[in-house]
Amino acid sequence: MTRSLAIAACLVLAVAPHAARANPVDAFGYGARSVSLSGAVTATATDDSANYYNPAGLAVSDDLRIELGYIYVDPTLKMNGGDQDVDRNYGVQGGVVLPGQIARHNVAFSLGLFLPAERISRIRALPLRQPRWVLFDNRPQRLVITTSLALEVIDDLYVGAGLTYLSNTGGTLAMGGVANLFDEEQTAFFSGVDVNLSAVRYPSAGIMFTPGDWSFGLAFRDEFELGLDLTVDVGGDIAGTQGVAVEDASFILVTTSTNLFSPRQLALGAAYSPGRWSAAVDLTWAQWSHFPSEASAIDIDLEFGSLPFELPPTDDPVSPQFRNIVITRVGGEYVAVDSKHFGLTLRGGYSFEPTPADDVPAPLSYIDSAKHGASLGLGFRFSEFSTVFERPVLLDLAGSYTRMTPRTYLTDDAASAVGDLETEGHFLGFVSTLSLLFP
Repeated sequence: MTRSLAIAACLVLAVAPHAARANPVDAFGYGARSVSLSGAVTATATDDSANYYNPAGLAVSDDLRIELGYIYVDPTLKMNGGDQDVDRNYGVQGGVVLPGQIARHNVAFSLGLFLPAERISRIRALPLRQPRWVLFDNRPQRLVITTSLALEVIDDLYVGAGLTYLSNTGGTLAMGGVANLFDEEQTAFFSGVDVNLSAVRYPSAGIMFTPGDWSFGLAFRDEFELGLDLTVDVGGDIAGTQGVAVEDASFILVTTSTNLFSPRQLALGAAYSPGRWSAAVDLTWAQWSHFPSEASAIDIDLEFGSLPFELPPTDDPVSPQFRNIVITRVGGEYVAVDSKHFGLTLRGGYSFEPTPADDVPAPLSYIDSAKHGASLGLGFRFSEFSTVFERPVLLDLAGSYTRMTPRTYLTDDAASAVGDLETEGHFLGFVSTLSLLFP
């Protein structure tokens, strides 16, 4: 019954829940300077990272910027002392900022990219009751592309908007042939798999105001869901001892589920830069209450002639009951060296993100906890060292550490195969960004 087992395996994959997470930029940041400030850049991001943090900042500078960077984040997430082997996040970050002017006011267009090193998309199915780090498991495996346009409305006031594209997954498994109920050797099926990656986009927008030593920013990022649409289409004849019992039998299963989710966010930031130093603070509201159920929506069509066959009903989806949260970020910079040919800036930041998964109802077993993040960074400026580069060349480096606070989960189910859980974890990250500026 090898063929039957193959069909059963496909059905298990189709109806199993798929972990739903936010995108890798939400989780780990974008650009070395922004990461070194723990993301407190809603009021100050003017480089390629403004595509994510606040697109209005792209119009602040009138330099053409080409940026290329690398990010590496290594997670250690444990349950009852055992590492859960959550994927590393590493790949290329980069983009270009193209400036211009309209009626003596700056405009800018930008394209940003995160390209993971191993996969541009990944699907991972887990049993409904299996504990998982729901906000981080499989989170990095996404190709992210962002385009933005920014405009200086009046002096010191900038607006911008953008679209972010992520890869979506869908596929069909088609099988056809003859199934013999009593003789496996007489069973023959031919199969084909068709998988496609399509783009899902969500908008973002921002405002930045930079009067004197102060700067203020307000940014909006809409929510989005990446669906996982799978179809299993099995057709053919069913044979018995007396020949063909059912002609043109068919089994069609269509399942739709959420493979990735990012919450709607509203970020408010302020920064003060009186001279060689600056300080910034951000507050970000994240609407995690819209986090969807992982259970699949299933539609089954059976045509087995007169054979008695009935499928059991599927369980109703269980809402995760996540709550909205406010994330706090602070960061600071100090220009330690500012000579004609060389500059050095020291940076640091801290963030606190409460967990949206406080009271997740059974049978769901979503693991998450509050996150404390600390970061340090260095910014190097090299000026007038080559006739090729009239503008400074910038190299930014950042290191980050995120600690998941230990948490205990007590089960009320005496038949649970997992039992009580003790969880803890941390992330270590490194980001580098090289920026080339042209007049």
